[in-house]
Amino acid sequence: MNKFLLTICAALILFTTPAQAQDLGVELEDISAEKYNVHIEKFYATLPQAKGTYKSRQRPIVIEGAMNTETEVLIRALKNPIVYRELNYMFVAGTYKDYPVVVVRTEIGVANAAASTALAIKKFNPCAVINQGTAGGHDPALKIGDIVIGERSFDNSAYRSAYSAAGAGIDLTKQENLGTYAYDATTKKFQAYTEFFPDPTLLRVAKSVADANKNFNVTTGVIGTGNTWYECVDYMNFLHDKYGSSCEEMETNVVAQVCQNAGVPFIGIRVLSNNVTNSREYVAESAKTCQEFVLLVVDDYISDVLKN
Repeated sequence: MNKFLLTICAALILFTTPAQAQDLGVELEDISAEKYNVHIEKFYATLPQAKGTYKSRQRPIVIEGAMNTETEVLIRALKNPIVYRELNYMFVAGTYKDYPVVVVRTEIGVANAAASTALAIKKFNPCAVINQGTAGGHDPALKIGDIVIGERSFDNSAYRSAYSAAGAGIDLTKQENLGTYAYDATTKKFQAYTEFFPDPTLLRVAKSVADANKNFNVTTGVIGTGNTWYECVDYMNFLHDKYGSSCEEMETNVVAQVCQNAGVPFIGIRVLSNNVTNSREYVAESAKTCQEFVLLVVDDYISDVLKN
């Protein structure tokens, strides 16, 4: 009898565990998307490693992506790439369209994005920073593969909740956006910002590229940032309604914050890899589309702004 009961219990565990995992949606290995591009690390290993300091007569453009899937196309587009490493973050310097460009693999999340951006600004003294990559949609009108040019960004986890007593339940929609602190050049003090805006010239160029290349489905919108992966559609609808969020990801807003601190022009550009408001599908390969679009933006920024 005891052996029979043990067999039944084991069977119940086997049948219930996969169902619980499936309810979580995208798995962690899918988030990092490394299963799609393990070969890229072998490619990176073939790149020459820098031994000295970075030198350039022109201030480079820094382009960021959190993962291999978000940086491979960019790095392969560089001429004479060379790898610099600081605090285990990877920076690949080279030229694109005969202009210096540095591709930064920031790694995933707000702390990594902030740290690697600060290091990039200090080490390479860029003329502009473009943070790009994948995102999850909040706007039901957007589909996987659509690109969002961030006309503003905000921290979708920086809020103060309304008070509720123990046992009263949880309602995250009763909240106040506290913002995040950045340096204000006018007051020369750090103050809270509930949203950050892109450099007007970079925004103009990105919009112009979108208008000229109809093979990309591009819109301007609001990028929400936080160490979160929301799959609660009601809460995502709330964020979309309250803050106008088009999509969510884990880096853009903190990069905008660091760039404001340093006085460096910035823009965020994201492609939807998923949008649970209209589909449970997840397409990591959409990162390629964003990189291809960003390279067109960089091309026009070099020719129309930096070389004029």
